[in-house]
Amino acid sequence: MRVLTAICVLFPACAGAIPAQAAPASATAQVKGVIKGKCALPSAAPITFSTVVPANGKLDPALANLSWTISGLACNAGSAISISARSLRLNAPRGSLTPSQSQAVNYTATASGWSPGAATVTTGDTTSLGTTALYTGVAQSQAAPKSGTIIISVSNFTVSTNKGSSANSAKPVDGAYSATIILNLAPSI
Repeated sequence: MRVLTAICVLFPACAGAIPAQAAPASATAQVKGVIKGKCALPSAAPITFSTVVPANGKLDPALANLSWTISGLACNAGSAISISARSLRLNAPRGSLTPSQSQAVNYTATASGWSPGAATVTTGDTTSLGTTALYTGVAQSQAAPKSGTIIISVSNFTVSTNKGSSANSAKPVDGAYSATIILNLAPSI
């Protein structure tokens, strides 16, 4: 063995008998991909608010000051926000009412703090019986990725009536009322 090793050191022709070491290599590769936009809401549940109308038919003035703060929203791309709502309606609706009564109250819901302009919706029941229709406002755009908080508020309560042009001529019948507000947040790409 010693003789063979000495001979291979002296003669380059024996290079195949000794394992060769690889030279370092490098390469450049271009990677392309698309990351889909995604938004996260902390809770998918709609907001439900309620009130009790007393026998005098007067709405609680505190309704005009209701607001909810939703924290922990995030979108990894530009996004669109919209808000949908159902009118404030008697929980156990009646099939008929006298002309001076109503069981539906329209209002405006606003979502602010996400896009440059607030997202708003106004419910539009046109009869005193009301409906379960879902009204959706125009989406507002947020051009850049964002995380943050949205404030939802309600205002402009008007009694829905079919008594002609005077929107406040009918009074709500007494009982428990509730309404639903749904926040929609989605990537715009």
